[in-house]
Amino acid sequence: MAHDQAQTNASEGGCRPTLYMSAELMAAIEAQCEVEGGRKRSPFLAEILELLLTSNLGQHLRASAQAHQRSLLSELQANLILFNSYIPTDRVMELAEKSQRHPDQMLVRLVLLGLQLYEPAVALMEAKIEGGLIGER
Repeated sequence: MAHDQAQTNASEGGCRPTLYMSAELMAAIEAQCEVEGGRKRSPFLAEILELLLTSNLGQHLRASAQAHQRSLLSELQANLILFNSYIPTDRVMELAEKSQRHPDQMLVRLVLLGLQLYEPAVALMEAKIEGGLIGER
């Protein structure tokens, strides 16, 4: 019986999940593997899965998806779409190039700068409204 238990544990330890996917997705994965030097495994795809499943960001996305009662894919799409249509990517790329930064670094810098300026600007505007300096002619 101990031999059967050890064999069961060994087979479970080596078990890998079966992922069902469309032919289109499989072709895209194979194409990505070719881009990465004809490998059978794609580091890019593994990194995406690691990001979504094991990183702090992935944990945050999963928690947010659960809180919003939607799938992880829907949550990820909502987060990507949130920025996609409102961020002038060409302008961010231009500023990144001028400041010798990567576009993601430039975007973070712009958001942090915006946050530093936002609160004082709102406070100033509210003070002007309360003081009657805005709205009267």
